[in-house]
Amino acid sequence: MLQGNTYHPVVSMNLSGQANGKKPYWGWDYKDFAPRFAFAYSPHASSGFLNRLFGGPGKSSIRGGYGLYYDHFGEGIVNSFDRQGSFGLTTQLVNPAGSQDVGCTPRLLDLTTLPPAGPSFCGQQVVGPPPAAFPGTVTPPGGTDAGSFAIYWGLDDKLKTPYSHVFDFSITRELSKNFVFEASYVGRLAHRLLQEEDLAMPLDIVDPASKMDYFAATTALTKAANAGTDINQLAAIPYWEHLFPAAAGQLGFGSPGDSPNLGCAPGDNANATNYTATQAMYDMYSCFAGNETTGLFVADLLCLPACSQLAGQAAQTPFNFFDDQWSSLYAWRSIGNSAYHAAQFTLRHAMSSGLQFDFNYTFSKSIDIGSNAERISLFEGFGFASQVINSWSPNQLRAVSDFDTKHQINADWVYEVPFGRGRHWGGGMGTIADALIGGWGLSGIAHWTSGLPFSMGAGAGWPTNWELQGEAVKTGPTGKIGVFRDSQGNPNMFQHTDQAIAAFRFPYPGESGQRNNLRGPGYFEIDTGLSKTWKITEGQNARFAWEVFNVTNSVRFDAAQSANQFALTFGNFGAYGKTLSRPRVMQFSLRYSF
Repeated sequence: MLQGNTYHPVVSMNLSGQANGKKPYWGWDYKDFAPRFAFAYSPHASSGFLNRLFGGPGKSSIRGGYGLYYDHFGEGIVNSFDRQGSFGLTTQLVNPAGSQDVGCTPRLLDLTTLPPAGPSFCGQQVVGPPPAAFPGTVTPPGGTDAGSFAIYWGLDDKLKTPYSHVFDFSITRELSKNFVFEASYVGRLAHRLLQEEDLAMPLDIVDPASKMDYFAATTALTKAANAGTDINQLAAIPYWEHLFPAAAGQLGFGSPGDSPNLGCAPGDNANATNYTATQAMYDMYSCFAGNETTGLFVADLLCLPACSQLAGQAAQTPFNFFDDQWSSLYAWRSIGNSAYHAAQFTLRHAMSSGLQFDFNYTFSKSIDIGSNAERISLFEGFGFASQVINSWSPNQLRAVSDFDTKHQINADWVYEVPFGRGRHWGGGMGTIADALIGGWGLSGIAHWTSGLPFSMGAGAGWPTNWELQGEAVKTGPTGKIGVFRDSQGNPNMFQHTDQAIAAFRFPYPGESGQRNNLRGPGYFEIDTGLSKTWKITEGQNARFAWEVFNVTNSVRFDAAQSANQFALTFGNFGAYGKTLSRPRVMQFSLRYSF
């Protein structure tokens, strides 16, 4: 590809699994060495600054550790294959890409009879002939055979167990009045994480002469189309002249003299016979600005205005860019990585005088290529733009994780109201008084985070990958992001939607867009409980509890989920449709213990 050549090895399949005497889905890892190292030190000084800093013996501790940890993985992948069906064990029908329409879509006659395996549906076999008898090798169709250019999925048989380097360092200091303060650093660097990547990604072939690659050459045509450049003013681009020489003298979709062969370039003429290869390709690609994989489909499969001719090829040749067996073949691979770094601060108060509480603050950042768990895949759940769009540049979507929260505060508390028998006040009160005002307690949990990240969908087409669109690219300020009211009074994440939508553009060929480059609202909730205990006898008591979740009935909108419901080209732009929080809920309980 980088030397101007094409490469499409034929993919064949066979049985797997030890029961068949074959390889498993992926091999065993026998060299997963997982060392651990830790230390603890308690500094102390009898006087001076160090004494004020660390206190006396046993008042402070310095601890640190490192470990290499391996994940337990595989269940989600195997379950997906079980539900969706492996090759040869199909649980659903998938139309071949780019060849079906409403008029000739196959119909199921009943629940048990599949459509006939004949060329009666747009010239395609939907079911296809049965595979060779097991354990024979099965080679999916290629070229222009029925069922070729399919959209499918799978997994890399060279998956490795994901692992992480985990390290921490903390300083703990005991303070007066039962307080303890702790400051910590926590880090995690993960490798070989499961990540979905398209194994049938169209090739980004490089022109050996000009050193320009396909993505750059197509981007130049797209920018010209967006600018409304007249076809007659478009200068020759060496890439198209060198690799698509047969396009010279053609219109966008065929020979001159026939109007239906015209493309969409400004200023094109059906009778023009002197278009350069660049101008002819521009005439065709202008019809697919923002959807350039369709333009490549037209050029690479239909040879309109021409197919490419690479070094060593005697004439223009189809399927130099696309794989003829697969238009898309997303698979789980061990190519992911992530990094997490956090500073954590904790103030604790041990139970004394009826009060116990913890207060935690975390300042952190998490980065990864994709955040999907293995149970969330392209065909199950999808997630938030976590699939690799450009397989030739898989780190393009490396950004903050879907769950990244820069600031996070958590607090919890338990407080025994100091009235009643055994409490600070009223320890000798009578039974009736204690039954009324004694034995009360308060508890609660509070959680607050800064804004959660989200991406803006493009919604225009498929510039880079045949199966997935990619995200929009931010080119200017969006204005304030938060919770605002639109003209109809509905909540919207942008203060000025016109300014926000103008701040994005569609991704160019080769681009994946920008992932998690925006921040929506964060999470906030306070849960509290009020309880009353009655001591009946030495071994019996009753307890009443009133618990309220989301006491303030606060609403926190989910920008990431909401952004999945609109894009630059469809939906109510910026509208909130999902929430992170739930409405206030109360529950009451009465418990008798004996």
